[in-house]
Formats: sequence, C-alpha cells, structure tokens
Amino acid sequence: SVDSRKQFVEENIIYACEQTHCMLTSLGETQGRYPRSTKKDGSLSTTDIYGWTSGFFPGTLWMLYELTNDSCWKEKAVEWTLPLEPNKYNTKDHDVGFMMYNSFGRGFALTKDKSYRDILVQTANSLMTRFNPNVHSIKSWEGGKAPHDTIVWQFPVIIDNMMNLELLFWASKATGDPSFRNIAISHAEKTMKYQIRKDGSSYHLACYDPETGNFIKGETSQGYSNESTWSRGQGWGIYGFTLCYRETKDPRFLK
Repeated sequence: SVDSRKQFVEENIIYACEQTHCMLTSLGETQGRYPRSTKKDGSLSTTDIYGWTSGFFPGTLWMLYELTNDSCWKEKAVEWTLPLEPNKYNTKDHDVGFMMYNSFGRGFALTKDKSYRDILVQTANSLMTRFNPNVHSIKSWEGGKAPHDTIVWQFPVIIDNMMNLELLFWASKATGDPSFRNIAISHAEKTMKYQIRKDGSSYHLACYDPETGNFIKGETSQGYSNESTWSRGQGWGIYGFTLCYRETKDPRFLK
C-alpha cells in the first residue's frame, strides 16, 4: 500500500539520520579529517580535504537536510563543506567532481548561495586544465604502472572519471559557456569507444598516447585482472553514461 511504502521510506530516513549522527559523534572535533571507511576495530578511517572521498560526507549531510528540512543538518553540512574550498584550485586531481559537486554542488542546489556557485565554476575551470585535445579526454592520474602489467602509463584515464563530468555539464548551464559541456561530451565519447567492451563490460583504465591520442591498451588498477570488470567502476560507467544521456539526449549514451 501507499502508506506502507511511505512508512518504509520514513524508517530508512530515520535510520540514515541515526547512522550519520553516529559518524559525527565518532569524528568528534577532528576538523579537516573526513570519514572514508571503517577499520577492522570499528573506528573510522579518515582523509584530508584532498582525498577523493572528502565530498561524500558533506553530500550526505546536505541530502539529510533536503529529506528532513531540519536546520541542524544544514548547519553541519555547511560546517563540513566550507573547508573543502581550496580544492577549487586543485588541478592535480580529476576527482574534484567527487569532492566539490557532492559538497558545494548539493549545497548550491539547496541554498542558491552565490559563493558556492563561484567556487564550483572555478573548480570546473581547474578540472578543464587536465583535458588534452589530442586525446580528447581528461587525464586521471599523472602516470605509473598497473599492478598487472609493466607498461608505464603516459596518459591514463579511469572509468571513475565519468562521474566527474557532472560538474562540467552543470558549469555550462550555470555560465552559458559551452566549452565545459563540449569537453564532457568529448571525454564520454572517447571512453565509450575504448573503455567499454563489446559485451558491455568495462576496462577500469585506458592508456593513451598524449601526443597522438591513440589508444594503447586497457588495464586495471582496482580489479582482478586487465580483462576482468571491476564492479564499482562498472557502476561509475552506468551513472556517467546515464548522466550524459540526461544532459545531451544522445541515444548512444543511453544505449
């Protein structure tokens, strides 16, 4: 029934609030440290503002404020969002979409605070600096070696990066500048061509030549092997291509 479904939703919101309150209690006064995972002893493992997961906790707080309209969650969301501001100049990490769109992005959607908007636009500009027009993609990492191979990455692009395109689509709508959107589409098209296998599975990582833009090979840094499918990465891809369809209505992305 409608009433039982509504009760189910309300019970889960209450549970989410209780769990998040427990996290806040566990974090205590550790400002500048953001929850990342749980250690074997049950204590929290944390990261600084530059950790790729730093935006998730503020995002959770904003969502609880949206669901409950309780100003206490808004106060906590602001408290945990504002310290992330230095990432607006972070050009060394492609995960600023994770960090900043989940925090300032959710905050802006709910408050329309102009300072949040300006921070997000600057973040998008920082992310754009990682785009290589030869490769038609945003560079993920600076380089290195995959655990399953000996090749040194020159221009690695990981499937996770599909999630960070949301910030660029937002920036185009916020500023009227199509360059953010165009780069997001370019990146998604390249990923679609080389990181998605014929059976719909995905490579975690694609290696490209930064001079020619040529695809060198597909690898993994997170999954079982180069030819396996890392499930979390597959999730990033599903979200990312659905996002691209939502923003472009291009049926290739939905397919």
